[in-house]
Amino acid sequence: MELRKKIVEKTKKRVEEAYTEKDRYIIQAIEALDDLDAAYNLLVERLREWYGLHFPEANRLIKDHDKFVALVSEVGARSAMAEDRLNEVLGEKLVERVAEVAPQSMGTDLEGDDLKMIQDYASRIRELKEMRERLADYIREQMKAIAPNVAAVAGPLLGARLISKAGGLKKLAMFPASTIQVLGAEKALFKHLAKGTPPPKHGILFQHPLVRSAKRWQRGKIARTIAAKLAIAAREDYFGGKDISERLLKEIEERVEEIKEKYPNPPKRKPSKPAKKAKKFKKFKGKKKGKSGKRGKR
Repeated sequence: MELRKKIVEKTKKRVEEAYTEKDRYIIQAIEALDDLDAAYNLLVERLREWYGLHFPEANRLIKDHDKFVALVSEVGARSAMAEDRLNEVLGEKLVERVAEVAPQSMGTDLEGDDLKMIQDYASRIRELKEMRERLADYIREQMKAIAPNVAAVAGPLLGARLISKAGGLKKLAMFPASTIQVLGAEKALFKHLAKGTPPPKHGILFQHPLVRSAKRWQRGKIARTIAAKLAIAAREDYFGGKDISERLLKEIEERVEEIKEKYPNPPKRKPSKPAKKAKKFKKFKGKKKGKSGKRGKR
């Protein structure tokens, strides 16, 4: 009985320690942010279909979700789309096109309760977007306080996603750079191990501006560089507590410039083993062994 009590007490203590770690709040916040993004996109798609009954051409003209939602919530009906009012919502580039198409639209008339309901729906979507921005600001502040080096190297939101994928700042600090590089690409990595497909060069690190903006053949090397510095940053945040972000960022910048200078053009692709076998088979196609064992005509 005494042993059981000690085990229970120790387990409770570990659970309490896990819940008191500040990175748990960051993990929940970044997952909530991703949920809000998914919900926002889903609701906007529904708004586009609904409002499309009245002004179907707007879907083609206005690709930006935020501007589309603002148009519906603030302007509403086509009859109210004067250029001065549209300029406040859409900007100069879209005003002339929308104002020209609106009177000739093939959509049905929208007024009364229908217009009020659609505009109210669009207003709630805008509130959801505002909530998303407040949540993103909260994550940025928490990341600067808890993991300043990771936030500086990866960016606050991407750094929070890496912590979430790893299961906490402590686990991220324990990971080697090679694991950090492919976080978020677990399916591709498993496929590589099981079926021999090409290994993934990056996971969610693709969201990093330096990786995303790089040329295709440079991305893997740049992602490897950032992952190596992130491994150092995470360990410093968890174990050390010093801000070494300036040095890490300088080293990343120097290495990225070196990669771009060294690999300006895509590498020549080497033929795969199956391709070599097919070429060899094609060379001897149509030839068969005779009775003497030598290859010759039948």
